[in-house]
Amino acid sequence: MKKKGFSVLGMVAVAAMLTACGGGEGAGESQPNVSAPTSTSTAAILSYLDTTNVASTGFPFNGQFAGVTKRWNLPIPVKTNGEARAVPAMDAIEAKLGYTVFDRTSIATVADADITRGLVFSKGTSYLPAGANPQSYCANVARAPYEGGWPSNFLQAPGTISAKLYVNLDNPQCTASGDITIHELGHALGFGAHFNAFGGEAPITADFWPVLATLYGNPVGTAKASIVVKQAN
Repeated sequence: MKKKGFSVLGMVAVAAMLTACGGGEGAGESQPNVSAPTSTSTAAILSYLDTTNVASTGFPFNGQFAGVTKRWNLPIPVKTNGEARAVPAMDAIEAKLGYTVFDRTSIATVADADITRGLVFSKGTSYLPAGANPQSYCANVARAPYEGGWPSNFLQAPGTISAKLYVNLDNPQCTASGDITIHELGHALGFGAHFNAFGGEAPITADFWPVLATLYGNPVGTAKASIVVKQAN
């Protein structure tokens, strides 16, 4: 189901797959510092995380590394290209998780074409299929501007995401909000399918945060039965 102004990642049927490549916990990766869950129930968090990441039943994972967590080793290089919505969105994620998620300097001055790993913000380049409602395709994450698919080699054992992904914001008839920008970063961080707190009635709700904290509070490749639920700040 498409929601007005939301990302179409996970809603559009495309043959190309998500980008990601990987390994295990990276040396020097910032370690989570989040408390036990206090609001959203443990069962709900685990169910949401399974739906959007662990089960791997749909786009973009399409069965790859099913049954384990799939995410980046931190920090994730980011090039904002001067996009004003990028910094507040990254700040919000890092404040909620309580540790550094994004490397904001290492690729900041690298030409887009020369980047091989990281997130690249691009304005006015959201994927918009011919004849589609522009309000339903306001932003997306993809392997390139104006595209809907991810690179085919984005995942490596044991479930590491590592590739160049574009965070495409806006089309000529729709401007992405701050919450939609965070929503797209959620996709880029490893959320595939939408769930109630992520692209349901809103781009994100309060329950989005503990699901993200749980994904990044467990090592890459953690089996479903071993996932420890975390709570955002």
